[in-house]
Amino acid sequence: MNCKQNDLAIVIRADAVPELIGQIVQVLHRSMIICPYGPVWVVRFQTPRVFPCIFTNAGIFSTDADCPDAWLKPISGLPVHDDVPDEVAA
Repeated sequence: MNCKQNDLAIVIRADAVPELIGQIVQVLHRSMIICPYGPVWVVRFQTPRVFPCIFTNAGIFSTDADCPDAWLKPISGLPVHDDVPDEVAA
């Protein structure tokens, strides 16, 4: 899997709502949805969005949505080490 719980990730694919590509999300937890693209996460967007309901095709206004792991790219920061000094020697 690309992501793990509590990661920040970038949406790299969104077939139903292409304007979501490039959005940053927080990966909350595994979804109960079964998807042909593999494992699915529940993710949280920074602002509410309209998502199509897979059952009724109606719009759902929410900050949280299901997203396949394959459609997410985790954002990794620099590794943190305790042995790095706070100051640079002159």
